[in-house]
Amino acid sequence: MNPANDALIREGDWVSGTSVKDEKFIGYVESMNENGELKVVVTQCDLQETVGTTIETKLARVKKLPAYTPSAPEEVRSLIELALMTHDKEWFEQLRARQSAASATGSASRQHTHHAPASRLFGTAPKNRSGS
Repeated sequence: MNPANDALIREGDWVSGTSVKDEKFIGYVESMNENGELKVVVTQCDLQETVGTTIETKLARVKKLPAYTPSAPEEVRSLIELALMTHDKEWFEQLRARQSAASATGSASRQHTHHAPASRLFGTAPKNRSGS
């Protein structure tokens, strides 16, 4: 892995790597000490029992994942669920703000393009043929 990782990786960063037990994982850094030892909360792993646990690994065994900006509403909702599961209030609030801003932008663009549908049935009700 990259030897300059210690300058790049901080608490809260998403990383991929291998544990000291040689498990491949993806997760976020919960804590890091001055010796380059990390505690990582695992969200994906080749050993299913490890998902949702905190593992220890060395800084040299991980790589920081690139920043990700969700683009679809479903992706934002999934990240909101993850923020709730991890009890990350700040991240949750950031995601909700992003979701609200996207909803407001979407509503505004829909209002500009929305036209009242012309009813094809307007005025076409059958007339009373009995003369009443």
